[in-house]
Amino acid sequence: MKSIVIFGGAGFVGKHLIRRLTKNGHKIIVPYQRSVQEAKIRLLGVTGQVIPFRYSSLDDKRLKSVLNNTDVCINLKTTYDQKKGDFNNSIFKFNQKLIKILKVSNSLKQFIFFSGLGADLDKNSTRSVAVHKSEKEASKYLDNVIIIRPGVIIGGGDVFLKRLLPIFKASFFVPLFGDGSTKFQPVFIDDVSLAVEKIITDNIEGQGIYELAGSRVISYKDFYNYISKCLNKTRVLVPTPLNLIKPIISIAEKTPFSPLTSEQLLLFEKDNIIQNIDKSFKDLEINPQDTLQITKNFIEN
Repeated sequence: MKSIVIFGGAGFVGKHLIRRLTKNGHKIIVPYQRSVQEAKIRLLGVTGQVIPFRYSSLDDKRLKSVLNNTDVCINLKTTYDQKKGDFNNSIFKFNQKLIKILKVSNSLKQFIFFSGLGADLDKNSTRSVAVHKSEKEASKYLDNVIIIRPGVIIGGGDVFLKRLLPIFKASFFVPLFGDGSTKFQPVFIDDVSLAVEKIITDNIEGQGIYELAGSRVISYKDFYNYISKCLNKTRVLVPTPLNLIKPIISIAEKTPFSPLTSEQLLLFEKDNIIQNIDKSFKDLEINPQDTLQITKNFIEN
């Protein structure tokens, strides 16, 4: 049994990781700052196995003690839901400080950092720049660093489909950002959590980047048409120039009602697919599931 600290463990990906890791008997500690439903987090494991831990900052002595005695630290805190100027602080500065603490840890065996496909390529995204800087910082100062670069994650209550499907159900016209030709490579959440489980169970050491994406590369236009087919509804896709929608999203994201942020809009500007720069599911002997079939199952259930 290992002690595993998961920053961002109360989120969508974190909950799926916790459910899988607790089945192996690991003790999970979930540090958090913003309010979370502690009772629901505890119920992801057996009594006493999952421990939510409120902390004020990384300078918290109790948190430092926890980090000094953990076997694995996973950081999922690379959220899109920040104001543009905050990404350097919320992502890079946070990781910079966390890495300094982990560097002197007496027990740390693995640091697993969640990034994203193409994080090193998107220079226009302040979030991607902060994430990539964090990747380099971890690789510079820690010996055992696993960087996870997933594609768009779907399945089991993911944000992507949860925001997209209501639009298809409610409207005959569906906005398609750009011309819809941009391609992406979605991945199933269960495959991502399985990959993390294998990395931890197999005690993988050293440094590596795992690009985790499904087997299908598909354009947004084709994916939207597939959703219409699964819903058995006729929908008209309305191409929306990105330069037209950007100022609208910039204003809307300051409210609680915006369907996406300016950073998420950047996903529609260029292909989001694997670069084959290091490792993938194949290195973990995992065959990723068909994301189109997963999408169909999600819609029908």
